[in-house]
Amino acid sequence: MILCILAGGCGVESQPPVLRVAVPFSDYVQDPSTNYYVKWLEEKTGLDIEVSVVRQTGATDYLDALFSSDADIDVILFGGDFTITEEELKPYVDSGDIATVDGRMYYENYGSRVPTRAGQILWINVEWLTGLGLAAPKTTDELYEVLKAFKENDPNGNGKADEIPLIGSGDDYFYMPVELILNAFVSCDPYHSYFDPAEQEAVCVAGTDEFREGLKFCAKLFEEGLIDANCFTRHLNGLSEMVNSPNDLAGAFCTDSISDVIYQGNPEIMARFVHVPPLTGPDGTGNALYYSEEPTVGGVITGRSTKKDPAALLLETMLSEEASLIARYGEEGKDWTFSDGRDVSIYGTVSTIATKKYIWNTSQNKNLNGIGPMHVPERYLAGVTWNGVNSDAEYIDARAQMSYRVLLPAEPVLHEPVSGLADYVDRAIQNFVTGITDPEDDVEWESYLEGLRYLY
Repeated sequence: MILCILAGGCGVESQPPVLRVAVPFSDYVQDPSTNYYVKWLEEKTGLDIEVSVVRQTGATDYLDALFSSDADIDVILFGGDFTITEEELKPYVDSGDIATVDGRMYYENYGSRVPTRAGQILWINVEWLTGLGLAAPKTTDELYEVLKAFKENDPNGNGKADEIPLIGSGDDYFYMPVELILNAFVSCDPYHSYFDPAEQEAVCVAGTDEFREGLKFCAKLFEEGLIDANCFTRHLNGLSEMVNSPNDLAGAFCTDSISDVIYQGNPEIMARFVHVPPLTGPDGTGNALYYSEEPTVGGVITGRSTKKDPAALLLETMLSEEASLIARYGEEGKDWTFSDGRDVSIYGTVSTIATKKYIWNTSQNKNLNGIGPMHVPERYLAGVTWNGVNSDAEYIDARAQMSYRVLLPAEPVLHEPVSGLADYVDRAIQNFVTGITDPEDDVEWESYLEGLRYLY
């Protein structure tokens, strides 16, 4: 009888393999251990997923601490504020701390949003505009006048000079207002070392007269306190707190998705901001920042794991279409349904998905809010049908994207980045705008150009 039990026979039901999975903490996920998606994955794979919540946001710090300890973790998921690049991951693969399975060192996170889109959209406080009798700006000159009115005329009505006309964050290009303004002066793609994606030839636009004029304009805004003094250093969480403040402190900000900044469960704040179509610069033309979604690291298997096959099964399952739709939209039938295809989606395509309850970037327990491997086909991402709710972020984003789409290059050229070039230009932009260097000074401008020529 003892031999029978040890062998797992004689009708004794074997226990499912326990897989220990590190899941980064998210304000939008209530309890990963009881999460609908996690339970669905357990049922689908036959695994017992034991969740370990990661409270750190520094992924490499976490990995260093993990691999210097004897902690028993099989799988690490990435996403939200807990991210790592392929380049940062490679040393852990080379050392054996991260396993390579069938030549694959990570499982990608791809397809949480429409992959090709405008990377920056300007959102403005419509209540401030209305209260001051102003129209939404169409040009950079009009933007200056609006921001100046925001600063000087107490639009939140509290008798204090606490308004931030244009606020931003340095966490990503999505949230950097200086980059959005520069794009009104010259078409550039900062994701690829400041090349013009509409041109076949890889010419860096960061040395042009138009770019310099844009820097002068931004420096003027900064000097007059019209752009957030902390826009290069403020984190996204800080940006969100300011925009969502009940004290009504922010006049305008930029992002590609409004739900990345405004809490979805805050319809009053959501209704306060409307998108502004692409601004035109001094030459009368406008540009939209072309962005193409690239896969990020979604999950890895640790080298010390003794359950690499079950771990690979979990991560492969997460990449399936069925799993990815749950990972993006929640529970089928309750949070979303498949569309009959007879409607036009909010992106102007054939409808494929109808949302019943929008849960992305809300506090919920249906999925991991973009954490972990996923790959939602574009036909679903671009096929969402409006559910009739004006505060639905997917609908708000789509209307904004449609107004920017006309300025995206029809056949963009994704030029290969030049090593060090983007970092050099980024630092120079910050120095010129904040007054460390002067874009009006020909000597300092020439010094900058010399460094630019050295790199490219």
